[in-house]
Amino acid sequence: MSEQRNVAPSAEELQAAITVIKEKEPEYGISRVCATLRANNPAWQLSEKRVRKFMGSLGLVQGSTEDDQSTAPKSSIAPGDFVHSLANGQLQVRYIDSVKGKGVFSARDFGKDISIFEETPFAWYPRWDTVSINYYNGSNSECQLCARDLEKRYRGLRSVRCSRCSACFCSNICKNEAESRFHQIECVKNNPAFVNLADACHAWNWGAPMCAARAIERVLMEFEQGQEQGKHAWESLKAFTTMRTDIMDMRRKGASWFLYEEEYENRWKTTYSQMRSSLCPPPAACGLKQFEKIPNKIRDEMFSYNEWLNLIGKYSLNDQNGGLYLLQSCFNHNCNPNCVVVHPNDGMYRAIIKTLRPIKADEEMTITYVNPRDSVNERQQALRDWYMFDCRCDRCVDEMNNGSNK
Repeated sequence: MSEQRNVAPSAEELQAAITVIKEKEPEYGISRVCATLRANNPAWQLSEKRVRKFMGSLGLVQGSTEDDQSTAPKSSIAPGDFVHSLANGQLQVRYIDSVKGKGVFSARDFGKDISIFEETPFAWYPRWDTVSINYYNGSNSECQLCARDLEKRYRGLRSVRCSRCSACFCSNICKNEAESRFHQIECVKNNPAFVNLADACHAWNWGAPMCAARAIERVLMEFEQGQEQGKHAWESLKAFTTMRTDIMDMRRKGASWFLYEEEYENRWKTTYSQMRSSLCPPPAACGLKQFEKIPNKIRDEMFSYNEWLNLIGKYSLNDQNGGLYLLQSCFNHNCNPNCVVVHPNDGMYRAIIKTLRPIKADEEMTITYVNPRDSVNERQQALRDWYMFDCRCDRCVDEMNNGSNK
C-alpha cells in the first residue's frame, strides 16, 4: 500500500528541494521538477500549480503561465523577409495563439493547382531508405546535395566532383551550394572525424542527428559571411517548432519509457559527442576563419547538450522528407488541407507548395502531416505520437461526432 501524501512542505523546504534539483538538472521544466519532488519526498502533498508558482517567484521559469514550456512544442517567427522573398509577397506568416503557434495566410486569392513558391531547405539530409548504403561516404551514384540518381541523365546537367574528396554532385550549382552550406566542413579530407557520426547514424538508421549537424554547419558557414548573416541564420534555426527529443520520446512511450530510456540516452550522448568532436571547432583544414568570433552566448548554446536534444526534436516535428524548410514548416496541419507539398525531380531536395483548391485572400493555408486516407483514429494517434497535438479540424470533429472510423 502506497504511503499517503499528507505533509505540505514549507516554503523554505520547497525552495531548498527545488534548488537542489535545478542545480543538478538545470534543463528540467516544471513537470519534471514536480515529478522529482514527489519521488524524493513521498509524504509531501504537492500540486504542480504550487511548484509552477514557486518556480516563477524564484525566477526559475519564464513567467508562471499555465503551460509548462518544456512539455509543449514552441515556435517563433523567423527574422527577416524570407517569406516575402520566397513567395513574392503572396503569403503572410502570423502568430495565431499559444496552441497553434504560427500559421501561413494567403495575401491574395489563388486558384486551384497553383504553384505558390519553391524552397530549398535550411538543412537537409536524405532519409537512409532513399539512398544507397555508400551515400554518406562519397557515393558515386547520388548527388551529395540533392541525392539525385547520377546514373540517370538530366538535360543540361553534368556531374562534378569535390576537388578534395570523392564526393559527387549532379552539377556545379549543387556543388557550390553544398560547399557554402556544409560540405566544406563535412569533406572527409578536411574532417575525417565526421564519418564517425555518419557511421553511427547509419547503423541506427537514424537521420535526425545528421540533419541536426547540417543545421549547425549551415549556421557556422553563414557566420563565415558575416556576423549579422550568422546571427540571422541562428535566429532562423531557433524559430522552427521545437520540443526536446527526450520529452517527446517520454510522452510517446508512456509507461513503457523505462524500457527504452537507457538505449535512447546512449544514442543522444554518443551522437552529441561525435558532433562536438568534429564541429566544435571544425579542423583547421576546413578553412573556417570566424568560428572564434561567433558570440560566446550563441556558440555555447549551439554546442550544448540541451540544444542538441532540441535540434533532434526540431527534426522530428518539422521533418519534410529529411529537411528543415523555413517557410514550409510554418504551415499548420489540416486533415482536409488546401495545399500540398511536392518535390520536383527525384532528389526530394527542393519543395514546392501547390494549392489543392481555390483559396481566398486572408484564408489560412494548410497541409496535412499524416496520410489523409487514414481513419480519424489513426490520424489522431499519429498526430499525438509525432506532432504532440490533438487535431480539431472540421473533418475530425465531424467524423468523431458521427462515430466514423473509416
